[in-house]
Amino acid sequence: MGHFYQNFTIRGVSRDDLVAALSGRKAFIGPVSGDCVVVFDRRSEDESNTELGLDISEQFNCPVLAVCNHDDDLLFYQLFEGMLPVDEYSSCPAYFDPAEPETPTGGDVQRLCAAFGSINVSEVEAILRKPSDESGYVMAFERHRDLVRALGLPSYAVGSSYYYISDGELPDGLSEVDLARTE
Repeated sequence: MGHFYQNFTIRGVSRDDLVAALSGRKAFIGPVSGDCVVVFDRRSEDESNTELGLDISEQFNCPVLAVCNHDDDLLFYQLFEGMLPVDEYSSCPAYFDPAEPETPTGGDVQRLCAAFGSINVSEVEAILRKPSDESGYVMAFERHRDLVRALGLPSYAVGSSYYYISDGELPDGLSEVDLARTE
């Protein structure tokens, strides 16, 4: 069995502002890395990542990358800017619907790179287009890891979620004191 996780990478918002905005929700907020912060939200793992991504993006007028890794078979993301979902990607659309393509779909590489200030457009394109098989990425977290590196996002986003952290499985390189918690 592979990883199951969802989280949100937010650019250009302070951790203190995110803690205040997320009061009343159960979430962990990681440390600032570059100009990004990762949020691990409990409710989003039980429901959908769309609501919180839209809310944060609208409130702070910033890019939000909502990522979902489903059993390491599927990496899905949505990019929010302002109050709109502006990009969506699936590494294996046929996972839930065999009538859909087996090759990756979506992913506006120019927009994604611009949102997070990355110049690695061709590298991100190659990461998103590799197939989900032995010739590309066998595990979805590997694709996520490479995408995070190419975009310059916090590495602690890979392989971690609210539930993992709650169970004591902290992201590599982080300790409990590195994480802010809301309730």
